Formats: sequence, structure tokens, C-alpha cells
Amino acid sequence: MSNEEIIIDEPSLDDLVRVIREGQCPSVSGRSTLTYHLGQLGEGGEFYVRIYDNTGKGMFARDWIPAEGIRGVLESDVPITSSAFKPLYEGRSVNTAGFLMAALRDLGVIGLDAENARLHVRIPDVPLDSVFSEAPPRRKKKGG
Repeated sequence: MSNEEIIIDEPSLDDLVRVIREGQCPSVSGRSTLTYHLGQLGEGGEFYVRIYDNTGKGMFARDWIPAEGIRGVLESDVPITSSAFKPLYEGRSVNTAGFLMAALRDLGVIGLDAENARLHVRIPDVPLDSVFSEAPPRRKKKGG
């Protein structure tokens, strides 16, 4: 009998989540361009979002975040700021929560609050699940 230890590597989410859409958007500050991915765990599995790249110098986490966690923030009574998304990235770069917010704004899920430019509001016409279709949802243009 051998004393060799057998190590079985568990697959990571990076190995299991399939990218179904990629998008680019400005960061909330407008100083950099972000690339984000929308993904799905297998066929018919749960949806995920991750920030994949940043043209600026700010650090960020490439972790896949479950859509359910994002939905929890959007449906809570907490004002929608980058701080509301920080628990999704516990122990990771604080920039990532703001970058996620920029991606959600680009997808049309949230928008700027008309009364307070530091806050965002949920856009009721754009359910979170709708952004995960392979064809992006059509967004209404302002003023026409």
C-alpha cells in the first residue's frame, strides 16, 4: 500500500460558469472602462455576474457573484449605493462593488436617482433575469 496522498482538485466557478454575454461600460467615476461578464452555471443553472477587466489602475476582484445575491440587494430597503453591494465581495477589493454597480447601470437594471446623484434606483421595467438572455434587452432612449 502506498503512502501517497491523493489530491482531488474541486472545479472552481471559473471552470463551471459559461460566459453568455460580455459588455463594456464606464466606471461610475468615468475614469476607466470596465469589462463585465454575465454567466450561467451549466445549462439551465443559476446566473452570475463578474467584473473581468478595468482599463484604470484600480484593483478589483474577478469573482463570479450569483444573481440571487444581487437581487437581494436590489429588493432590499437599503439605498442603492456601492456600499450596498460590498457584502457580496467580503474580504475583496472595495472597488469591485462600485464596478458592479456601473455594470448594472449599463445593463439598465439601475439608474441614477433623480433627486440624489449619489444614489441609484431600480428600473422596474428591466427585471434582473432579463439581462441574462443572449440578446440584450432593448433600453428606452431618453427624449425619444
